[in-house]
Amino acid sequence: MSDTPFLKNAWYVAGFGSELDGDFVSRTICNQRIVMFRASDGTVAALDDRCPHRFVPLSMGKRVGDMLQCGYHGLGFGVDGTCVDNPNQPGHDGRKDICVRAYPAVERHAAIWIWMGDPALADPGTIPDFSFMAEDDRFAAPTGYSHMKANAEIVADNLLDLSHVHYLHPGVHDGSDFASFRNEVKQEGDTLWSMLWRPRYYLSPERRALWGLDAEWVEGQGHTRWDAPGVLAVYTAFWKQGGSIEQGVQIPSAHLLTPETEYTTHYFWATARNFQIDNAELSARQVVAVKEIFETQDGPMLEAQQAFMGSETDLIKLRPVVLKPDTAGLMSRRMMKQRRRAEAGMDMGEVMAAE
Repeated sequence: MSDTPFLKNAWYVAGFGSELDGDFVSRTICNQRIVMFRASDGTVAALDDRCPHRFVPLSMGKRVGDMLQCGYHGLGFGVDGTCVDNPNQPGHDGRKDICVRAYPAVERHAAIWIWMGDPALADPGTIPDFSFMAEDDRFAAPTGYSHMKANAEIVADNLLDLSHVHYLHPGVHDGSDFASFRNEVKQEGDTLWSMLWRPRYYLSPERRALWGLDAEWVEGQGHTRWDAPGVLAVYTAFWKQGGSIEQGVQIPSAHLLTPETEYTTHYFWATARNFQIDNAELSARQVVAVKEIFETQDGPMLEAQQAFMGSETDLIKLRPVVLKPDTAGLMSRRMMKQRRRAEAGMDMGEVMAAE
């Protein structure tokens, strides 16, 4: 049995909760077009964006209370996908053959999470912790979005190997000795950690002033946490040498990767901070700066990689040269492949034999 392109039994980020402050949002996820809206009771509805009558997008219609009304013939669908209004045949509301599929969806950590697989397996308790995005009042966490013309696992590779920062993002680590940094990779159940320690890190005068950290040389970390299907948190922090992380600057970031198609990715991100948390102007500048980095530095490199890989998305099949910093990326790819194949019906023996 061949590998399938998407893991379905997993929580994907479909957008930010703030996007549902209007009528509805339509977005393609795992090759499936979805329309989402927030009902009057606060719950999130996520439906196939296709009317079963003439197969036009429901998003071409309009919101009528807690119903989406098709713009073609007026069929109305409720939050669970049931046809709640059939103006062409009064009394025929609720016909199962004209309902649309509804997906489990929850709003948590400022994001909308959607389950594309078996609804019976959708446990919101398995959504990874990104509380620094919303619930933790120690942080300000402005958010943003970038679209990548590359497979989601290619984007994840980039985030799991932070050694690229020294070459792709010039100026970020100026003055520090990359050779002194130490990396360790470990797996804890279904979670993967790529931990980076920076024992001697130079702070420019500009950063010292911005961060309120009065030290030229500090200690630091850049620990990346990965969970399937591709949601990553990078816990960046710096503190005075001999001190502790609790006394320093913390800059956690979220990198929430959702396949649009096999070759394009929705990249939802947040960049948090525990300093100047009420400074709205700083938040706005952060969003502009991060978006520029992702879309003018990371993006073109990842898209060029995908272009040269052609229709292939499995990097390992192309037999690349493997370097030490690739460890976490290779492990995450293996974990994803095993889960996709198991989901497709292969037992563990078949999964291991296929590796």
